[in-house]
Order: sequence, then C-alpha cells, then structure tokens
Amino acid sequence: MEPLTLRNRAPRRPLMRTGAAIIAVMTVALVSACASPGGSDDSSPSPSPASAVGTWGDPTDTTAPSLSLAADGTLTGTDGCNRLTGRWEDQGAGRIEFDDVASTRMACEGVDTWLSALDEATIDGDTMTVLGDDDVELGTLERTSDEPAVAGDDPAASGAASAFVGTWGTDAPQQPFLVIAADGTVTGSDGCNSLTGSWEPDDDGTIEFDRMASTMMACEGVDQSLGRLDSASVDGDTLTVHDDHDAVVATLPRTA
Repeated sequence: MEPLTLRNRAPRRPLMRTGAAIIAVMTVALVSACASPGGSDDSSPSPSPASAVGTWGDPTDTTAPSLSLAADGTLTGTDGCNRLTGRWEDQGAGRIEFDDVASTRMACEGVDTWLSALDEATIDGDTMTVLGDDDVELGTLERTSDEPAVAGDDPAASGAASAFVGTWGTDAPQQPFLVIAADGTVTGSDGCNSLTGSWEPDDDGTIEFDRMASTMMACEGVDQSLGRLDSASVDGDTLTVHDDHDAVVATLPRTA
C-alpha cells in the first residue's frame, strides 16, 4: 500500500508549484502594466486648448467685426453693421462652436458682414479663424484683450445708465429703432437708413450719442427724424430721443 501512497502524492507536488507560479506571473504582469509608459502615472498631460475668453477684434470700431466671449458661455459682438448676441462652447483642441446667435437686421452699404455667418472657430495663439457652414473660412480676428467686454466692465453699463441698455422700437420695415448695448455701442435705423455709433452716460441721468454714422438713402414718405439723435432720456419702458437742440425727435417703447 505504501508504493501506491507515494505515487498518488508525487504528481500533486508539481501541480501545486505550477499553480503558484501562474499566480506569481499574473501578479508581475499586473504590476508591470500599472508601471508601463502608457499608465496614468508617467503619461504626459494633453495640451490644453487655447482659451477663447476675451475680446477679438476692436469693439470700439463700430464698422469692423469683433466678438466678446465671456466665461459663462455668452457672446456679444458686431459684424460691422449688426449687433450679435448668442452663446459659445469649447469643443476642445482649440475649437469652439457658436449657438443661438441672433442679430439686428440692418443693411449697411459697403460693409462686409462676413462675421454674421459664423458657425464655429479655431484658435491658434492670438488668432481666431471664424468658420461658416461646412467649415468654410470666413475671416480672422486678432485677440485684443484677455478680458471680455461685457456688461459691468464698461462705465456705460453701470448705475442708472444700465436702464438704457436694451432694444427700443421695432425693426419692422420703415420703423425706427435703437439697440443700446452694454459695451457702449448703439445700432439701429431711422426707418430708412442704418445707424451705428456709441453712447455714454451724462451727469444729468441722460445719455449722449457720439460718432454716429448712417447710410444715406432717400425713402419717400418715411419719417427719418431719429437720424438727428443727439441724446436720450428714459422713463420706465419709454426712451425719449432728442436732437442737439433738445427737441424730441422720437419716442420709442422698450421691446427687449
């Protein structure tokens, strides 16, 4: 009986050693995988996309395109004729997407309004390349500030002057309207010609318009009195516009 007992035990010892060896190999493999160059400990971080937050183009030039992108994902700007508002989203790898973009609807003779067709953009350093549908390149904007030109950063948007910010009147055909923006710019129409310029608060609680420009069309039967705007006062939801002799040229209700 003893030879049988020895033969039964002899084959079991190698099997036990083999099992232990397999476990040891698996343990070494797992440790090696964790320490491999592809692991998170030794891998180099992916380059961060360039920040889009800031001002692109010159917002003080009302006839040139510019964009102001805020950290909260909102945007304001102009295509050199119409004011733009909407949202933007970082897609990574230096690419951003624009969404819910709205604009005023004026016609400005001689102004290339390419920015109004914006859909996406790429950023390389301080240059933004704006793309339209199907990634068609529309134009480029240079960064002019790391800070967005948003409400609260401009003196025109502070204090009592903030009551003037908004849309006054309607942009229906042959109807006067003004869009007074928080960045100190103003756009609109006298019912015939497009208006662009800037505004600033006065000490008496009114605002003054400055550097106003307009197209020069003749529209028969249209009251173009708003084109003589020089200053304005606000009372609730009514904007009263005066000429340089303080005569009332238009009374516009707030529409936005």
